[in-house]
Amino acid sequence: MSKHACELNFLSRSDGSALYSIGNTVALASVNGPGEVKKFNRLYNRAYLEVSYSPSTGQSMIGERALESVITRTVEQVILVHLHPRTAVNVTIQEMQSDGLELSTSVNAACLSLLDAGVQMKSTFAAVTCCLTPSSTILIEPTAAEMKESVAVATFVLDGQALNVLSAHQEGCLNAENFNACLKACQTAAKDVFNFYRQALEKKYHTCNEIS
Repeated sequence: MSKHACELNFLSRSDGSALYSIGNTVALASVNGPGEVKKFNRLYNRAYLEVSYSPSTGQSMIGERALESVITRTVEQVILVHLHPRTAVNVTIQEMQSDGLELSTSVNAACLSLLDAGVQMKSTFAAVTCCLTPSSTILIEPTAAEMKESVAVATFVLDGQALNVLSAHQEGCLNAENFNACLKACQTAAKDVFNFYRQALEKKYHTCNEIS
């Protein structure tokens, strides 16, 4: 696996934020809310969720919209939107640097920014990307160059309780056997990601206790 790094509460003007990197891919996520919502987005029985994703250069294209959709579907499943009717939760993700792992880095940044903001969730979640090489080898968290030479690339977003799949994104073709093998490899790798989350949060609260 590539090295993971994270800095919580990176932005002082948001309710929660996280600068997250996997290898050479870096994403900055921020969360505001639950808070005020525009009248036309107001929902009487739940919070309105808005997720926006911006690439490091240029305008958002089809690929970025697909990535944004995966993140939205994931967050909608885990945050307890019914607790805050007539409010809004805004998740903003800015790609800072790219080396192929934009989706998994962005998802993980979103999760930690939600935790940093204290938004109530059913469970934590983490994304792991893998690729299948022409020799049928599964690479976890490959580089952009390795993805380019691969047969298929798959990203699984998993919950922090039973490692169930919350959402998935695939490029290229995988038969059932290879798909299940990729899923199993990503579920194994996700355990390390969740351990990293715990370390990042423990570090934050340990630092806060020292300051207080």
